[in-house]
Amino acid sequence: MTTTTQSSLLLSERTHTFIGDMLSLTKPRLSSLVIFTSALGMWLAPGSISIMHAVISIVATSGLVGGACAINCYLEKDIDKLMDRTKDRPLPAGRISETTALSFGLALMGLCLLVLYYFINPLTSILGFIAAAVYILLYTPLKTRTSWALFAGAIPGAIPPLMGWTTVTNSIGVLGVILFSVLFVWQLPHFLSIAIYHVNDYNRAEIKTHPAHIGISATIHRIGVYTLALFFISLLPFYIGAVSEGYKFAVLLMGGGYFVYSLWGHALEEGSPELLQWARRYFYGSLVYLPCVFIFMIFFRIS
Repeated sequence: MTTTTQSSLLLSERTHTFIGDMLSLTKPRLSSLVIFTSALGMWLAPGSISIMHAVISIVATSGLVGGACAINCYLEKDIDKLMDRTKDRPLPAGRISETTALSFGLALMGLCLLVLYYFINPLTSILGFIAAAVYILLYTPLKTRTSWALFAGAIPGAIPPLMGWTTVTNSIGVLGVILFSVLFVWQLPHFLSIAIYHVNDYNRAEIKTHPAHIGISATIHRIGVYTLALFFISLLPFYIGAVSEGYKFAVLLMGGGYFVYSLWGHALEEGSPELLQWARRYFYGSLVYLPCVFIFMIFFRIS
């Protein structure tokens, strides 16, 4: 082993701390999306709440998602060992015990559900419970059984903006359902592009994905279909009178361009570096598309 390699390994070991590993169980990058979308739901909801209640709701919602993620890490520890992108997570790497991870996830989930119930409202707590239950009891076990687990996984991912909405209104309104729908449909092509790029990794772990089940070409077709559906659903806030005409033109321009790019994958050779690059760029494009649509909603909102 070279000195450089030894130094790299030592540096890698020093960067792992117990607190850092516990935090990584909650998948903090996912929490950033939860914070953004739940705050958006509050912002667009009619009525108002105090800053304190808004912060409590966002923190509790993020904590609930983090607890569910920790339990997911516990349930998928053996699968994570098989994939390059996950094998260094705390559980497969043996840095945290299974009991610690499970206890942490259950405690965090329970605490955050109670906070939402008593400090926000029962409806928001119920939505949070549904999201966690679907993620843990439906999506997680289905991933190794069917590629259609994609749809189950999109349900909990789409609930946070609806929870933000119910935090303010204590009811489920039309725009709240549209926010849920936008995020639900957005996740479908978003994750299919990841599945194309990491298909070999997923195959090693025997996770059922569309590229492995129906083929790359059919998956690219579905990305186009779901992107078109996302385009139309993104226009709905205008047609219910929640936003001005400027929103419609912004979405027409951005959504139309994104749909055209989704079709470009059909022109690329299967298995080529260009196709993988397209999938990667589509994925990063999705990370731009979603916040832009939500920012447009806020900017062009009709009071």
